[in-house]
Amino acid sequence: MRKLIILAIALMVALVAVPAFASVQNVKVSGDIDSTWLYRNNFDFGSSTSGGGANPTVENIHQSIFMTQTRLRVDADLTDQVSATVALINERAWGNDNEDAATTKGTTVTDIDLNLAYVTLREMLYSPLTVVVGRQVFSYGNSLIVNASGTNNAASSDSGIAAVAGDLSKQAAMDAIRLIFDYNPLTLEVLYAKINENTATSAVDHDTDDIDLYGINATYELGDDLNTQVEGYFFARINKSTNDGTAAATNGTKSDTTYVPGLRASADVLDGLNIQGEVAWQRGNNVSSTSDLDNEKRDAFAAQFVSNYQIPKDVLPDALDEYSPALGYTYTYVSGDSNPADSGYVNQASANIDTAWDPMFEAQGGKTIYNALFNLTNLQIHSVSLTANPMEDVTAKVTWNGLWLDKKIDPSSTVASTFALQRPDAAATYTPTADKDETGLGYEIDVDAIYDYTEDVQLGASFGWFVPGDVFEENHDSVASQAIVHGIVNF
Repeated sequence: MRKLIILAIALMVALVAVPAFASVQNVKVSGDIDSTWLYRNNFDFGSSTSGGGANPTVENIHQSIFMTQTRLRVDADLTDQVSATVALINERAWGNDNEDAATTKGTTVTDIDLNLAYVTLREMLYSPLTVVVGRQVFSYGNSLIVNASGTNNAASSDSGIAAVAGDLSKQAAMDAIRLIFDYNPLTLEVLYAKINENTATSAVDHDTDDIDLYGINATYELGDDLNTQVEGYFFARINKSTNDGTAAATNGTKSDTTYVPGLRASADVLDGLNIQGEVAWQRGNNVSSTSDLDNEKRDAFAAQFVSNYQIPKDVLPDALDEYSPALGYTYTYVSGDSNPADSGYVNQASANIDTAWDPMFEAQGGKTIYNALFNLTNLQIHSVSLTANPMEDVTAKVTWNGLWLDKKIDPSSTVASTFALQRPDAAATYTPTADKDETGLGYEIDVDAIYDYTEDVQLGASFGWFVPGDVFEENHDSVASQAIVHGIVNF
């Protein structure tokens, strides 16, 4: 009997020690492994030299690497109203494994990072409301203004490919709270995202150096024969890090603020033809990083027109039916100033007006050369594409992109003799010699093909060539090219 009593007490203690877990209705484990060969050449347009002196040697800048991006995701439905999502990601160039950023193998930590971690609460307080809290993905419209990936020609600093090919990173999420009100056909969404906490300790005025994003987005489905959708939004990015009491803020520097109201509409105007239009305006206060006296008013503008035409089979010749051709055209305008070498953040203290569009958190032109090299500001972009299925399970696409400056380079600028190109493989920039009297940046041709090997395996290849325009002077106008070949397995 004594042994039974002791055993019963031991079992009770063990049960008390077991932590309580939430009940789980359903658990789904998924993910993907994407292995890529990347080749890039002349991303400096031939501007890099070595040797110095009177006869420097032009260097042929090129990159050839393999890399793998691995994601593992778990979705758990706790109840009909509550679910949780956690996702891990690892991005690394082959042979560049690096547990410590201080080691000699690379400049970026390539360990496993937290990509997603959020909870979804449906019908919270009352049935139309859904609340999503945590590190999550989201986008609005065509991602001209806000996408959780952030500006998509750069990567998070903890990505293993941030200093290798940052524009190709899949580490795309923000820490945010979203309130989604579903009043079908009206959907209203309120957003708060923490872009950068900066000082997170108990220091005095620790909340005065934060960077935050606020937004409200309303989408209305008209329910007509054209499937018309109207979307209105207002976003505000408040950057208090420019007013944190440091030396750069001692003479009355304000917080850097960007306010963006905008409107987008979409409709199927013909059988197979969808058109979209979007306009946005930026106001606020731009704080130059060079002087606390340069508080400039923002007055920038953006517009985009998108059309996609899936050609109906009844208007195609019989010989083309099986190819399912589709045509696309996009025009993007983002206002600029006369000094694009400042990458969109200009110092025009005498004018006190900054007319350069701030890229905000756009996700446009992914995997293109021009997206990797140019920030989305001071640009006019025309894109024409043809998509077809040349054979079963294969989709091919050819795209032509033409780029022009909105405003010429200011001849009086002290940095106007060069044009800064962003570098997806490093923080520094390339600076080819520029012609201040021209606006043609160049054009790009991209050829993409995707083969659905199985339902879960996809093989793809993308080839691109960017031909510099008249803005770039002779000897600094070499054609840039890239090849991206990859295979992805989804599970």
